[in-house]
Amino acid sequence: MKKIFFIILTIIVIIAAANVLLPENPVITQDLSIDTSDVIAGKFLTTESGWDKWWPGTKTGYRQYNFKGTKIGIDKMTNSSTYLKLKKDNLTFSGKISYFADAEGSVKFKWDAVDENNTQFLSRITNYFKTQDAEKLVGEILLTLKHFLEDERNAYGYRIYLNHAKDTVLLVSANTYPIYPSLQAIYNTIKTLQHQAGSQGAKQTNFPMLNVTQTDEHEYQVNVALPINKRIIPFQKTSLNNIPKGGNLLVADVRGGQNTVNNALVQMKIYMTDHRLVSPAMPFQSLVTDRLAQKDTSKWITKIYYPIL
Repeated sequence: MKKIFFIILTIIVIIAAANVLLPENPVITQDLSIDTSDVIAGKFLTTESGWDKWWPGTKTGYRQYNFKGTKIGIDKMTNSSTYLKLKKDNLTFSGKISYFADAEGSVKFKWDAVDENNTQFLSRITNYFKTQDAEKLVGEILLTLKHFLEDERNAYGYRIYLNHAKDTVLLVSANTYPIYPSLQAIYNTIKTLQHQAGSQGAKQTNFPMLNVTQTDEHEYQVNVALPINKRIIPFQKTSLNNIPKGGNLLVADVRGGQNTVNNALVQMKIYMTDHRLVSPAMPFQSLVTDRLAQKDTSKWITKIYYPIL
């Protein structure tokens, strides 16, 4: 009799504990901090085209997605949230993914959802472990989003990263042109600078640098610079500039012709705006490839440097 009593008592305790500890409705709550900007967060979380790019599973229809057999349907999108339903087994979780500013340079994403149809006590017990599986799946989805957004190539088309200045002396030539300068004109200027540096025993320390800025409809300001290892006496129409050693430089590696480089410059400006960065000086192209020698523009390699504070 005592054995039966203890068994019945144990069952009663388990049921009572389950009734107290388990939520009345199955609930999913997951959050994750991602190193990105709120602009990029909105672009990829609250637009269908954004979802199509980062979603780890398959798209099955208009605003309908599948991941490991679990169905997700988007109901609506606002400026900061995506409202959706997640269907797994016999559970249907209604909720939303929202984003908001977290620590500097990061955004927190939060997925909250509840199944309001499973309110019976027995449902709490039978669906508890299913809810845990659904929550793990949501964690996987958010982790996929994190990996996607923290790769700048997905958001801006190029790998953009921070580096520090090493070259401290620049021999610079500044000229204006009525049209965009030809490659021959640019490389003639580079050769002139190399001759000036060599005549005074200075050595080139890195690739030639270029900045072209259109100042009005018929004028282009062209700055060509040669990194050298020491200060020299500049010739006429040239000057010496200094890049502070250790200064912060935003860098993008670009493969392609001048149009590709120009697009990368635009994307870097957008990146700086998104991340609230300020540049104290003009950007410049580091001409890794000798463009005169390499006629195939798809093989040109250019590093773009943007000084930032």
